[in-house]
Amino acid sequence: MKPVIKTKYGVGVGIQVFVQHPDLSDLPTTYLSGDEAVGQTTLSVISEGGFTATDYVLIGSWEEETSEIRKISSTSTGTIVTDATTFVHPRGTKITFIPFNQIVVSRSTDGTTYAALSAVGIQTDTLWTSVMRTADASTDYYKARFYNSTTTLYSDYSDVAVGEYAYNTVYAVKNRALSQMGEKVNDLITDEFLNESLWEGRRELDNDPKVLRYSFRTKTNYNLGGIVPGTNTATIPTDLRDPNSVKNILGVRIGKDNQQLTYVDWNALQAYYYGVAHTTLNGAVLTADTSITLTDSGDFLDSGNIDVAAADTETTIDTIAYTANDLSSNVVSGVTGIVATGHTTLTDVWQDASFGFPSAFSVDSENHKIVFNCPFDDDLAGENIYLDYYSTLPTYDSDADILDEPEIDMFVSYLKYKIKALKSNGKLAPQKDGDYVLWLQGKNNLILKEMLGQEIHLIPDIN
Repeated sequence: MKPVIKTKYGVGVGIQVFVQHPDLSDLPTTYLSGDEAVGQTTLSVISEGGFTATDYVLIGSWEEETSEIRKISSTSTGTIVTDATTFVHPRGTKITFIPFNQIVVSRSTDGTTYAALSAVGIQTDTLWTSVMRTADASTDYYKARFYNSTTTLYSDYSDVAVGEYAYNTVYAVKNRALSQMGEKVNDLITDEFLNESLWEGRRELDNDPKVLRYSFRTKTNYNLGGIVPGTNTATIPTDLRDPNSVKNILGVRIGKDNQQLTYVDWNALQAYYYGVAHTTLNGAVLTADTSITLTDSGDFLDSGNIDVAAADTETTIDTIAYTANDLSSNVVSGVTGIVATGHTTLTDVWQDASFGFPSAFSVDSENHKIVFNCPFDDDLAGENIYLDYYSTLPTYDSDADILDEPEIDMFVSYLKYKIKALKSNGKLAPQKDGDYVLWLQGKNNLILKEMLGQEIHLIPDIN
């Protein structure tokens, strides 16, 4: 159960932190079977199942002036015993199990180190519990957790919110749409609905067939990590747009040489490994071992040497001699020459490979890796592998996150259209709505202005 948090900043007022109440829709519920007076501790209910001591009940519903949260002390057939009630509750009032009774907001001035503020009770007569911070700065950060003051149980933390949201944050876009419509978050126009609608608009822009990729999602000099001698791959970043092909990779470069490597397709890459055996260690290897189990020894000679990749950027390739190869067990025996540090399982193992400086690469779409046309030699240890690429649509998890699109007012128009469509039960024709037209115009204008900034190079075929 993770809270939703937002903030509101006012000059001379300070910060108001809002925490949305927990979703109780899947938790046990029952109803009063009789009228209950003020100060009542034994509540007559239709069913006590699912309610336990040291937890709490919400008597009534959110936004009701007479709703309240009370701690359960015990249950028995047809009754729930709680702290004394503050209000009169008539027969039929809804009773809902709630595992928390308080909210703890934490504050940070740097976004890293947080200090918890005093716990506050969940305010049942609204949809959000608010905490006023008159002396805090507009640049402060906040997050919140639900809290059970009896069992000291906490929920997960909310996302982080900031005191004053920039104009291009998720919160600011949603807030402008609501303000221009004269609306606010409620049971119909929920924060979840606004978030989903905003992502829907962003996905529509991102997937427009007139644009294959956007310049503002170009990432350059992305460091794939330092080179480990004896390896020949690098893991593709998770936000690469379409990791199954090369079409969104602008370039791959190695270390200070900084020359762009040539892309070759998968079949062409295999030609570089003609006559080379490659597998991995199937289990850790110690320096005193006289046999080594490979994942697959079928391509290796009956006797000879194997080259085991380095353990890290500080070590080198280990050449190990062996005298026998049992193809049924994948074990090479009569082993000598293992380095003192040994080797970990799944480390690359080669035979007859030429280690060096790669000149080409391909993409392993199954494993989402860049594969080079030769394994790295010891001289390249620690040098960085750089990638330039187009990233996918960023996903966000906080109102404070900044949208990466250079023009964001079109999303305000899109949200206004979605709010109207929601209130009309889907009967609003998009083409006749002014805000939807503004959304289309904004989207098309951004597409027309899009320039990737990449030159086209024609390379003659020397063949």
